[in-house]
This record gives sequence, structure tokens and C-alpha cells, in this order.
Amino acid sequence: MNLKFYTPMVAGLLILSACSQSASKGDNDASVTTEGIVNFEVKQTIKTLDRTYACKGASAVFDDSIPVFSVVRMAVQWPEKMGDCNIKVLQDSLLSMMFDDPAINIDESMVRAGENPEGADLFTMQPIDSLPNEGAMVYMRDMISSVVTFSRHYVVYEVLTSVYDGGAHGLTNSRYLTYDLDKGRVIDANVMFKPDSGDALLKAIKSELMADNGVSTLKELDAKGFFSDQIYVSHNVYLQGYDVVFHYNPYEIAPYSEGSVDVRIPFYEISDQLTPEVLNIFNTTDF
Repeated sequence: MNLKFYTPMVAGLLILSACSQSASKGDNDASVTTEGIVNFEVKQTIKTLDRTYACKGASAVFDDSIPVFSVVRMAVQWPEKMGDCNIKVLQDSLLSMMFDDPAINIDESMVRAGENPEGADLFTMQPIDSLPNEGAMVYMRDMISSVVTFSRHYVVYEVLTSVYDGGAHGLTNSRYLTYDLDKGRVIDANVMFKPDSGDALLKAIKSELMADNGVSTLKELDAKGFFSDQIYVSHNVYLQGYDVVFHYNPYEIAPYSEGSVDVRIPFYEISDQLTPEVLNIFNTTDF
């Protein structure tokens, strides 16, 4: 499936960014309407893969009688083209984030991951077409990778993984990748923040968490269920709109019942901690 996204939000991208060179030559990658809207073509392919296995072996039963199965499911929004931008670094970075043992390309990486389901270290895996209708213990490993936000200068992907290995409940984690379309690089925490900014960022995160939960002290935040002594500056961070978003997965700063936690801080509140490169992105982005 090929998707095309056309929006005024990216107007000027092909003029202002490093991936704009051919747009001025009038090629097919950019067209301008009479209203001045620049159409920036994005081509992505939705790739899915499902694998189902019967777990075999002496201990491949649950509660002495229930058979055990394992399911792998993947859905990937894979970038093929973003204007004339060089997205090789984006593709390589996504592969590294999505897979523990990536292959040379996305298709081979998905197939390799599909051959290593949850429980593969415990059981012999026999591929089957579908799960049985009767009761069964089903191990699960799901992965979804997709765009969550974008601007004229960057795009953000979320890689969400959900695993169930027979415990009380499954566990879902998200990781984020911000890609600088202008410079062809990943904007990680090292690019985003100045050195020695940790203390100021931690103070801002705690302050925002208290405000979000309607309290004014860390003790009150503890009463809400948070682990105030475990709050840290997450490097699982991304840009969205005018905000810097710090993401915390379940159990990192709060119990499982709280789910994941996003601490969203307007960039101007931590501008002294942001690098000039990131400040420039915020200051030149129109929303």
C-alpha cells in the first residue's frame, strides 16, 4: 500500500531544507498549487507478517494439560520516499530499533524475527496455520512501527512492542525515533540537549508531572502512585508540535496500572537546556 500525505504544514519544506534541491528544478517531487500549497510526496509501504506456532517438548503444557502456542505479529509503516530527502539513515535506524538482530533489509528482518517467537528458548516450535478453537496458553510477541507526528523539518516514528510470556499480564513498551529531514540524522537525547543539562531537565520533568496530576509536592505525587525517587531524565524522548515529550514505559516511574507516562514540556520552558540545532527547528517550524 502506498500512502501520499499532502498538507500545508509541509509548505516550504522543499525550499527550506537540504532535501529541496531538485524541487527548484521543477521535477515531479513537488508541485505548487495556485493557492501556494506545496505538495510534498511521502511514499510508505504497510508491511505485515503473522506467524503461529505450536510449542512442542516435554514441558509444552500449561497447568499440566493446556497446550502452549506462540504467535508473532508485525505491522510496519516502512518509509520508501520522503520528497528528495536521503532517508537511508532513517531506514537503518528503524531496523536497529525494531529488531534485536536485523538483517540487511526490512523484509528479511521481519522474516528473521518471525522465526524467533516468544518461548523459542524453551520449546521446539512447529509452524501451524492458526490457533485451535479450544482453550490454550498463547505466548505473544507483537510489534507495530508507525509515524506518530511530523513537521516541515522532522518525522517521528514509534516502535511499539507487546510481549506475553505466560506471566500475570503482558508488557507493552514504546520507543521513539525523531529524524531530522534537513540534515539526514537522528535527533536523539545527545543531539537534543546540552551537556550538563540533566539537573535542570529533571526539575522541569518533576514540575510538569506534579502539574499534570494536580499536586504541588513529590509526596503528593507518591500518593498518586508514582515513584518520585525513581523519576529520571528519559532518553526515550521526541519532538511534537512545540513540545519535547519524555516517554516512560510501564514500571519505570509508576506501577503497571498507571500504564505508560508521557511528560510533555513546551520547548520554551527548557530552552536553556536545548541545543541550538533543536531550538532552530522549533523557531522555524510553522504550525
